[in-house]
Amino acid sequence: MLKAKSLLVIFAILIAFVGTTLAKEFPGDKAGKKADYLYKKLALTNDQYTKVYQVLFDYETKVASKCHAKGHKCDDKCKTECANMQKTALGDIEKVLNKDQVTKFTPMKDKFFKMSMKKKVKKVKKDETTTETKEVKKDEKKDVKKETKKEEKKETKKEEKKDEKKK
Repeated sequence: MLKAKSLLVIFAILIAFVGTTLAKEFPGDKAGKKADYLYKKLALTNDQYTKVYQVLFDYETKVASKCHAKGHKCDDKCKTECANMQKTALGDIEKVLNKDQVTKFTPMKDKFFKMSMKKKVKKVKKDETTTETKEVKKDEKKDVKKETKKEEKKETKKEEKKDEKKK
């Protein structure tokens, strides 16, 4: 019975792992990430954001249907079509932006479709030496306090004994 339960748990973990590795990113997800990026970098209004999202969504659906189909091999013709679609998408985005936003967007244009829109996770390294020294200092403080209390008690007891002897 225990073996059956453990096998079920292992099987469930395996299915979850395979499911996450085979997860597909849809055109709407890609367009949303790119539109969010532009929203942050260019300070788009809500109206501009929806228009930019629509342009990017149209681009991503065209690319997904043509270039990411099963068995599709990308050749020179396909690459030129994709480049043309990118140029038209960039032109449509520029039509939506105002002058200040266009000046900010022009240096980004070359790398915009090549960028990875994945969230970057910052790894924070904990400095183990500082935590250890802090713990040691706390322990030392506690020890010092305990020792001083013990010494004070001893001294008071000695004084009381001396007072009793004098009487």
